[in-house]
Amino acid sequence: MRAVPQVMVASLAVVCLPWSARAQDAGRLPDLPVDERYRIEALAGAWAPGADVIVSSDAQGVPGTRIDLKRDAGLIDQRFPELQLTWRPGLRHKMRIQYLPIRFDATATLSRDLVFNGATYPAGRLVTTHLDWLTYRIGYEYDFIVGRRASAGFIGEVKHTRVRAQLLAGAMDEVSRQAMPVPAVGGVVRAYPAARLSLTGEATFFGVPDRPDGHYGGKVADIDVAAVWTVTSHLGAQVGFRAIDIHHLGEWNTAEFSLKGIYVAARVRY
Repeated sequence: MRAVPQVMVASLAVVCLPWSARAQDAGRLPDLPVDERYRIEALAGAWAPGADVIVSSDAQGVPGTRIDLKRDAGLIDQRFPELQLTWRPGLRHKMRIQYLPIRFDATATLSRDLVFNGATYPAGRLVTTHLDWLTYRIGYEYDFIVGRRASAGFIGEVKHTRVRAQLLAGAMDEVSRQAMPVPAVGGVVRAYPAARLSLTGEATFFGVPDRPDGHYGGKVADIDVAAVWTVTSHLGAQVGFRAIDIHHLGEWNTAEFSLKGIYVAARVRY
């Protein structure tokens, strides 16, 4: 947990460079590919991933069942919105904020007994499951290579994921909440094979080894590969593939999320 504020402070320290240095960069923006000539960019998209979700919630002295939300709870893949805002204060610097709200609702008749939050949901019982998964992503990108045909950079970010799982069956109503703020680091590479086409690949990762007793530890991996077609200097269309894998161990709760799929988005630049 101490690493989170350290990453945020480091990111802000790099962004808060002297304004004179940024002014020198500002004049070089027209030399960049069309896709990179902006100060502020907003992205709105729709993502349709295949989801594999496993959660468990223990109670004092009562271990919880590893619940596969597709197999046990009838979870069905959904489509989710994605919003992102990017600020480019200088040629090599980008700050971005991303918001990804995910919600699953499912109803199924249990094929086996499930223990959740110390309560037992027996086989044959009709159970309604609600899963809310909100991810906030605040990141800084420094491009150490900037050219007309390609660029490459370093990414440092903080991902804050809030998960709320609820199981309802008659009078039984149990809720498990988890918050997973973690730093992550990675890189990005862009290529510009045509004047209005850009290809981008980026990946970020963070990991802590699992403890032998099965409590605490985990990893987060986020991979995004996309193609952007610049329609005008202020508008772009994007299609890509994104994969998010989260493995989390806590004192009482554990969770495994895997979302992988294609998305489409529109970019508006200024």
